[in-house]
Amino acid sequence: MATRMRLTDIDLLETLSSPEYAEFLEKFQERRFLKKEILYLPNDEKNLVFLVKHGRVRIYLAYEDKEFTLSILSPGDVYSTHTRAFIQAMEDTTILVTDVRNFQKIVINSPVFGLNIVKVLGDLLKSSFTIINSLVFKETYLRLAEFLVQAAEDIGIPVQQGIKLELGLTTEEIALIVGSTRQTVSVFLNDLQKSGILEKVNRRTILIKDLKKLQRIESGF
Repeated sequence: MATRMRLTDIDLLETLSSPEYAEFLEKFQERRFLKKEILYLPNDEKNLVFLVKHGRVRIYLAYEDKEFTLSILSPGDVYSTHTRAFIQAMEDTTILVTDVRNFQKIVINSPVFGLNIVKVLGDLLKSSFTIINSLVFKETYLRLAEFLVQAAEDIGIPVQQGIKLELGLTTEEIALIVGSTRQTVSVFLNDLQKSGILEKVNRRTILIKDLKKLQRIESGF
């Protein structure tokens, strides 16, 4: 389950856009994908690295009839095609892609950029362990609470009534993230709304009215 809205706070696209990286940026090719289009499959042979320029990308595993979201990439996030995961555009998306060997040259020739990559890889590893722990040991209700609490920390906007989450996600997309069904997530969200913990402002925006109660649910109390 991708509990974080961003894998890391490092924007590699912004870093590469600086003049000193102009030569390296030329080695990336721009590719565009439509909403729900598959960018790469687990069995793709090419070993590529890509940066999200516009849009959002979902990384997920599929087993039989179930899908497990590992992460959601936003502009500035980096990922590689050598992982055994499906990579799908959540909306119309543009990426910058290059061969992994070109990317390695950038890292070798720029110690500062290399340090950023180490930080990104560390965040990816931490996120992966969190996802595995949640999917294996936590019930859907707890995973949903965890997702909302983490989203509040990552992108929450303090307002008079509480914390506004402009998730940009439908109930179905949230269900994919927490490893559940749209119907189950809808029931849980309605329960939280009836309890006064949150309010569904519209299809893609949620207002958390009582973060402390939500945090207690996340903790299993």
